[in-house]
Amino acid sequence: MSRKSGKTRTGGGKAFASSTAGAFGAFSTASSGTNLSYLTEPPDFSAISDANVVVSFKNLLKKDATTKAKALEDLITYVEAHPYEQDGGAEEAILEAWVQIYPRISIDNARRVRELSHSLQLELMRSARKRMERHVPKVVATWLAGTFDRDRGVSRVATDGLSSFLSTPDKLLQFWKKCQPQILDYVSDAILETADTLSDERSTNSDDAEAKYYRVLGGSLALVLNLLQKLDSDDLEKHRGSYDKVLEVDKVWTSALVNDAAVRRLSCQIVLACLQKRPDTIQDSLNLLSKVYVSEGLKSSQAGSAADFIKSLNALTTKFPTVWTSDYHGKKSPTSRLRSFLEKGSQGSAVTFWEELSQLLEKVPAGVVPTDLDGALDFMKTMRSGLTSREEPRSHAVNAWACYLGAARSFMTTSTSPDEAVRFSREAVFPLTEQYLFPVSERSTWASGCQIPVLIKAYTSTAVSPKPEIVEATKQEWSRFKSEFSTRIRNSLPEASKDHERSQKGIADEGSRWFTLCGKILEAHTKTAGTDRPIPNIPLAPSLELVSEALQLLQNRNWKPYGAAAAIEAAFKDGAQLFREKSTEVDSVLNLVGAAVPGSKDVILTSPSAPYIFSIINLLGDIPGREAEYERVWKSSVEALLNSADKAAIASALAKLLSTRRSAPLARQIPLLQTELARIAVDYASGASNAEWGVLDAAISYDALDEQTGSQLAENLAALLTKRPSPAVIKSLLLIAQKKPELLSRDESTHMTLMTGLLSLSERHDAPEVATLQALISNPSSDSSRFVDLIHQNLDSVGPTSLGIDTLVQQAAQFKAAQIDNVNPSLGLGSILPNTKIWRDELSATLNKTPNPSLSITSSLGGAYFLVAPESAESSSPVHRDRNGCSIPGRMAMYLSKLFSTGLELDTLPTEVQVDMLFYMWLTAEVASDQLTLMAEDSVWKSLAVDAAISDAEQLSSSSRKLLMSVNEDASTWREGSGSKGSVLVHGLFEKLLDESKLLTPLGLYSAKVLSEMFGDLIDQHGFPSSGEQWLAGLDILKSSPATILPAVVILTSLHEALDASKPISNFCNRLVSDAAGAKIDSDKSLATLVLLNACLQVYKPDEVPVVHNRLVFAVRQITSWLETPEEVDHRFAAEACRSLTLLLPCIKDVYGAYWERSIEFCIHLWTERTSEPLDDRLSAIHASLKLMQTLQSLDEPNDDLVDVLQSTAQKRSSALVGLLSLPRDKATQPLEIVDGIVCRQIEKLPLDHVEDPSDLYSLVAADSRTVQTAAFTLLHKALPAAQEKLAVDVLLEKKTAQLPDELLSLLLEAPTLEAYSDEALAKFPTPIRSYLLTWHLVFDAFTAAPFKVRSDYADSLKNENYVGPLMDFTFDVLGHSAANGLNLDKANFTEENIKEYDLKLADWEPEERNMQWLLIHLYYLVLKFVPGLFKSWFIDCRSKQTKIAVEGWMVKHFSPIIVSEALDDVATWAESQEPPADDEKELVVKVSRAAKEVTAGYEVDESHAAIAIKVPPSYPLEGVTVVGVNRVAVNEKKWQSWIMTTQGVITFSGGSIIDGLSAFKRNIIGALKGQTECAICYSIISSDKRMPDKRCGTCKNLFHRTCLYKWFQSSNQNTCPLCRNPIDYLGSDTKARKGV
Repeated sequence: MSRKSGKTRTGGGKAFASSTAGAFGAFSTASSGTNLSYLTEPPDFSAISDANVVVSFKNLLKKDATTKAKALEDLITYVEAHPYEQDGGAEEAILEAWVQIYPRISIDNARRVRELSHSLQLELMRSARKRMERHVPKVVATWLAGTFDRDRGVSRVATDGLSSFLSTPDKLLQFWKKCQPQILDYVSDAILETADTLSDERSTNSDDAEAKYYRVLGGSLALVLNLLQKLDSDDLEKHRGSYDKVLEVDKVWTSALVNDAAVRRLSCQIVLACLQKRPDTIQDSLNLLSKVYVSEGLKSSQAGSAADFIKSLNALTTKFPTVWTSDYHGKKSPTSRLRSFLEKGSQGSAVTFWEELSQLLEKVPAGVVPTDLDGALDFMKTMRSGLTSREEPRSHAVNAWACYLGAARSFMTTSTSPDEAVRFSREAVFPLTEQYLFPVSERSTWASGCQIPVLIKAYTSTAVSPKPEIVEATKQEWSRFKSEFSTRIRNSLPEASKDHERSQKGIADEGSRWFTLCGKILEAHTKTAGTDRPIPNIPLAPSLELVSEALQLLQNRNWKPYGAAAAIEAAFKDGAQLFREKSTEVDSVLNLVGAAVPGSKDVILTSPSAPYIFSIINLLGDIPGREAEYERVWKSSVEALLNSADKAAIASALAKLLSTRRSAPLARQIPLLQTELARIAVDYASGASNAEWGVLDAAISYDALDEQTGSQLAENLAALLTKRPSPAVIKSLLLIAQKKPELLSRDESTHMTLMTGLLSLSERHDAPEVATLQALISNPSSDSSRFVDLIHQNLDSVGPTSLGIDTLVQQAAQFKAAQIDNVNPSLGLGSILPNTKIWRDELSATLNKTPNPSLSITSSLGGAYFLVAPESAESSSPVHRDRNGCSIPGRMAMYLSKLFSTGLELDTLPTEVQVDMLFYMWLTAEVASDQLTLMAEDSVWKSLAVDAAISDAEQLSSSSRKLLMSVNEDASTWREGSGSKGSVLVHGLFEKLLDESKLLTPLGLYSAKVLSEMFGDLIDQHGFPSSGEQWLAGLDILKSSPATILPAVVILTSLHEALDASKPISNFCNRLVSDAAGAKIDSDKSLATLVLLNACLQVYKPDEVPVVHNRLVFAVRQITSWLETPEEVDHRFAAEACRSLTLLLPCIKDVYGAYWERSIEFCIHLWTERTSEPLDDRLSAIHASLKLMQTLQSLDEPNDDLVDVLQSTAQKRSSALVGLLSLPRDKATQPLEIVDGIVCRQIEKLPLDHVEDPSDLYSLVAADSRTVQTAAFTLLHKALPAAQEKLAVDVLLEKKTAQLPDELLSLLLEAPTLEAYSDEALAKFPTPIRSYLLTWHLVFDAFTAAPFKVRSDYADSLKNENYVGPLMDFTFDVLGHSAANGLNLDKANFTEENIKEYDLKLADWEPEERNMQWLLIHLYYLVLKFVPGLFKSWFIDCRSKQTKIAVEGWMVKHFSPIIVSEALDDVATWAESQEPPADDEKELVVKVSRAAKEVTAGYEVDESHAAIAIKVPPSYPLEGVTVVGVNRVAVNEKKWQSWIMTTQGVITFSGGSIIDGLSAFKRNIIGALKGQTECAICYSIISSDKRMPDKRCGTCKNLFHRTCLYKWFQSSNQNTCPLCRNPIDYLGSDTKARKGV
């Protein structure tokens, strides 16, 4: 069929109104031009009034992406500054210029540029509105194309822009419908663009040009595809001409062959859409489509698009099968093309590829898929190679093999020759099953199909074939499989063989696979029995024969081939279907099993097959219908075992046989077994043997003891506990108490004996097992009151023997279950809740100390911590704790928290009880949270040094927080205390917390903390209504009395901005400022005023504080007056004064005075003062002063006084900041980390000239604090390279040896080792290791900026003390090379940039283990770069060949390419920057070949070049470079080779520096040519034999080449100088003359 002839281009569509198009106004008939080519005429900017906007538009026409992005950002800023409300938005000239630039800028290669272009389009729409809507038809296609950008960020910006106007799917659909003409016009032009027209090849590389081309092509195809998919046929028909124009372009269809997967997918999807809505278009293009999809597409790469490709081809074949026949005109047959496609597999596509391929193979016309045997086998082989290739995902295996087997089934069904069908099945299907059953490497291509679903399909493809010959062949194959397996079992190696274990394991594995597959086949047979297409059970008979033969073999070989026993066990476990049906063969097998133990018990017990035999007996009991056989076999086997003399072996066998529920009633029927079990249990408890534990565990767990034996056992164990207590007795009793507790409580005498024995034992030993056992025995489940007593006993009084919280929660859960069963309805839910009186008393005792002042840094209450004092003198009585160090309040809180997590509901209890429970739990959680913050001791927990304690504390804090939020959810009317139960509860809680927080005690402080948390969450969830101001006034807490300080701070810090318009708060703030203006230091009232003032000022922004200016000045003057004598200001006042000044000074920034100098000097004083006060006391003042300094430094438009003070104190401030790093840090706390973080950030900004002596910082790199390490490293990282220039001058002038700082090298003396750290500790990147590695980084920082001489001296100092060796040992131990399992950098996602650069800030955000790996990798790179010789020495001395192999391969793969590339780059840079040669010298011509890893250097001498080549090996720098001569000039061979060796030596001994070698070569040549003149005969320096003039005339002193002089003598027939004509004595000059003498 011929294609349609081209049609003329149609014009735009009709105008449509905004009511139809959604948010856009009327569209004109304007066409949407593309303007995509780089040759497009630039727009005229002359009409734009703003010159800056013109500059920005012109910058959009430049090539640099950064320039364009900056221009777009400027334009966006401009448009945002000109909203619609301001003169109607952006001017018209801007809009006209933009619509011309937008299409091209939107396809830029820079992602940021494309993203910003769509953002600007949206902003213009918002700014100009209807004026911009008139231009939308010109850019609509561009905007829509942006929504299909492959970068998600770009696509999202374009989509969000459209969605902001087209807010509903219907509006969006109408928009697409009305924009058809403009979109199609754009596509018809854009699709004709090429990479050359879109990009300027002079400034764009081929990859970028191709990316832009595919971006345009993909966007165009996506637009067409969406039109076809979104619109119905009637809408498409209205613009048929435009669609024809687009779809008649060959590129629409041939794009399925381009080198871009996304474009290929779009092209394929267009075919599918056209088949559905424009089939006539497809019919007219069948010749082309056949070429694209069959002739070319099948042979081309479809990586990433194969699924779409095959789906399109499938649909195309369904509709038009002639694409394979009459429309196909390729050189090769369609079969050949199809085979080449199948050979490549799914090519990285989705699993649906195989499903579509399966359908395609069924639909292709006859003759495409081979029908002859050889062709079909070859075809199937091709399919196998595709689906088993390494690139094929394993997750595709089932679908891929299903496709394969479908094709195989089709051939077997259609084959006319039964013999050929059988042969085909043997060669193309049966190997799948054979490889699964008996895997061998020769059949490895079949291995990926060894999955049960695939194997079932393979089985059914032949077993249910309509051809009896194939079914018979299937039976023969299974018989053959059985024979081979049976032979393997018979020939398995005996015990004497060294490969016995491997042989038996192989048999066991094969047996497991055999019976797993058989079991699945038999299950399928059972399910399909009675259907129209049942699956036969062909493997049944061979499998039963196999089991029978294996059992007989075991008997004959004394049960030693345990592989056969394991195979039989697999038959009963995975192939239980074999034994369900009644048959002679099954009965024979079961008889053999039943006779095994009675007939050969002594042999079996000592054989390795014993566990499998007893397991077989147990498995027999699981087979339906075989209960009688199981009972017979089990009883006969047990009775036989009881008659054996080997008691240890009997115990193991009985443990196995008793480990099922079905065995329990049988065991209780055998008296002799009961006696034996009692004996075994007592023997174990007496310590006679440990082998009996398994029997005892099984007997108790599976209830194998009868009532009499159980009671007797309990009595015996109780007696043993009293007389000879031992861990075995305790373990036995614990087992019974947990699994069968009634045995211990059934007899009162036995129970009393046990309790007495346990109490006595607990007094002598502190063992948790004893406490647990005691609790369990004293708590029989039938009495609910025992639950209550047990819970309160372990909550109200605590000691090392107290039960764990989880155990108590379990008891409480049992109690709740008992309540549900109405076991004891008199006990309510409240009976298992903690005693609040004890809780309060114990909590008060825990809190009876002054709070840590540093907590004011982390708490929202701030300085309120300074106002609190203990209720009474600190008591010396100890706090009671459990064995984990947890106090009574902590245990009660955890208990209640975990009860809530199990679903405990308090709704049935009175509100007062609910309030009390939640109040004390949250109070305790806040105390625990502060303990976590400080990692403090002697609080809720004795210490948090144990991980379990930290975990419990964190869990308590988080669960309490979640509970608080959930309680607040249903409390929308909490202020009134009415409505829902949640509102009533929260109202009660608020009232209680408010009352408690009126006391300036630790309990009041933490009540305020809870109140702050709860109040803040209530505001977040339910808001603060306008009526809230009246409620707030009713609380009467906005005053400075002691009873209202904490509640006022809570309200102010919780509401913040919600109160900025509140009149009561404004008045309160004015009062506080006035009070501060008259406050006096060392007055508690003044301190309270500052605390309240700081909380109140945080409500307002600095320029919105509702206090008159002079009142603020008076307050600042008063506060700063205290700072004149800083030594008299204690840490509390210092902290609050700094906080006040931080908030007040920005409000008076225009006021001059001494305030600024006093504030800064006071901060410096706090940083530098020498005091004996603990750091925790000083920390809050230091933190507040740092924040104050940050505020002063960041003030906008500071006054001159502040500027002068900042400049004059800069050096002093820098020194003081550095001094803060040396503060004594006993332990890491959150407040300290916060302060260290601020200090670190400030130090990073310090100028280097403010760091007086960097040597003081070296010791800080080894600090325990990571933040301090980071700060010191950051300073030294900048300081060390800067110091190298001065050091280099000193070294050269004074001719001394450069030395690395001793303080720095001292940090390398104690190198870490792998053995010193556990894997868990190492994964946390311990600070000593971090310090050591950062020190190495600093060492190489010194190398970076040092000249060659200094680097050489540094390397020598590292070599002398062998510093590098321990670093390399540790590096390769940690990275796994020592174990031949080096870190895979590709899988670990370490890039080349990670290798070359280590960013400390970025690394600290990574997981600690990755951080350490990154630093080790980077340091190894630096070792190779700066001291390769030292690494080579370590490598040579390394004794582990395994390590050396791993390291060398790792280095060559990941590091050598980088080192080589950098070395070549350095040479190229050096060559370009050579100094101009002197007048009598030439420049050394250096050429760098990166592909060949070679440097060629030549020196011109008389139009010739003396040239050498320096070859860099792949394993550089471990293997040295090779220097070879390329062209010898001016010297003899001996000297030339000497120069080559010298060059090689210089490179080798200068740390591998190729530049030094080239310099040496240049010096040699220049030295050799120094003073040389031209030959007076040839006027050249170099002769034809590559020598310089060496014959001198004795008269005129001119030099001549030996060969030139010889030729002169011959041609002139005289031995005279060519110049002065005087004779020259030249031996051998005239051979002819001498012959005539």
